[in-house]
Formats: sequence, C-alpha cells, structure tokens
Amino acid sequence: MSREHRQLVLCWVALLVLAALEFGAAFMHVGRGWRPLLLLPACCMAALVGVMFMDVRRGPTLVRGFAIAGLFWLAVLLGLGMVDPLTRAVYPAMG
Repeated sequence: MSREHRQLVLCWVALLVLAALEFGAAFMHVGRGWRPLLLLPACCMAALVGVMFMDVRRGPTLVRGFAIAGLFWLAVLLGLGMVDPLTRAVYPAMG
C-alpha cells in the first residue's frame, strides 16, 4: 500500500471514530452550556474531508478561497441551526 493510500485509510478510520464519538455523545444528557461542544466532532470531520479527500492543500488560491467561504457558511448555518434548540423553553400547558 502506498503512502497516499495509507493516509486516506487513516483519515477514513478517523472519520469513523469521530462519527461514533458524535453518535455516542448524542445520547448523553448534557447541560445547555455544554451542547455546542457536540459540534466539535462534526467540525473535525468537515476539516478532515476538506484537507484529505478534497485535497485543498494542493489546490490553487481560488480553491482555498472557496473552501474557506464554504466553511464560513457551514459555520453560519450550524450556528443558526443551534439557535432554536439552545434557546427553546418548555412552557407548561394550561388546561
């Protein structure tokens, strides 16, 4: 197995481990302040895919710019998606 194939297999294994970590952490009961930490494995997975599989490191400057813009919008969308669960309040039903 060549060095490049070995690196890709190790990246794939790291993605599987991060996915298992995120899946397991989804079942943990954590406080509201710790919930954004559940995004860390997802951010690491996105970075691994961008660096290893998309090969952004060797691309021209324009490719790097689009990759950074994509990560920015991913952060914006994840942030907007987290606003609702983090700020939701449960009100008792009056009957």
